[in-house]
Order: sequence, then structure tokens, then C-alpha cells
Amino acid sequence: MHELSIAEELLGIIFENAERAGIKKVSEVNLRIGAFSGILPDALRFAFEILSQEKMTSGAKLNIEKIDPRLVCQRCMCVLNADASNCPECGSEEIIAEGGHELQIVSFTGD
Repeated sequence: MHELSIAEELLGIIFENAERAGIKKVSEVNLRIGAFSGILPDALRFAFEILSQEKMTSGAKLNIEKIDPRLVCQRCMCVLNADASNCPECGSEEIIAEGGHELQIVSFTGD
């Protein structure tokens, strides 16, 4: 379960930045996770909760926004709908997915 090591890294970043900002108790953390990242949101929430016990993030709400990749036609550079199999502009089937591997701490709040 690599979500445990990911949660450890996230918490380290949050602790460091919260301390710098004078925050003693984190109440909410907002993340963006790409659909192709391989991270299971429920497993990450569980690991975050376990590792947060008796720390400044104990009881913090973890909000996760899933980020889908962007599909782009390689012939005309048109951005396509997620379910497209060919480009509606030029008919090309040369479509690639951009992004979807993100893991980003968007923000966190606290006192």
C-alpha cells in the first residue's frame, strides 16, 4: 500500500508549512489527484487518518478532487471530450492523454 508513504510525505509537507505559517491545528486539507496516478483515494484517506492521530492534523477533513486527463488531437491540437475516440474537428484518431498523474496539495486551513 504505497498510499501510506504518500500520506507520510503529504503530512511532512503540511507540518512544515503549517509550522512556518504559525498554524497549530490543521482542520482541512485539499488535494488534487490525477486519475492515472495509481493512488486510491480511500486508502489515502485511511493512511492520512491513521498517521494524523495525536498530531496537528488529527481529525482534519481530507478533500480529494479527482483530475481527469485532457485528451488532445495530435493533428489539429483540439481538446476533446473524455469519451472521444476520434477528433470531431479533423477526424483524426491520433489522440493522446495529457496529465492525469498529478498529486497536488491545493491548500490547507487551520488555527
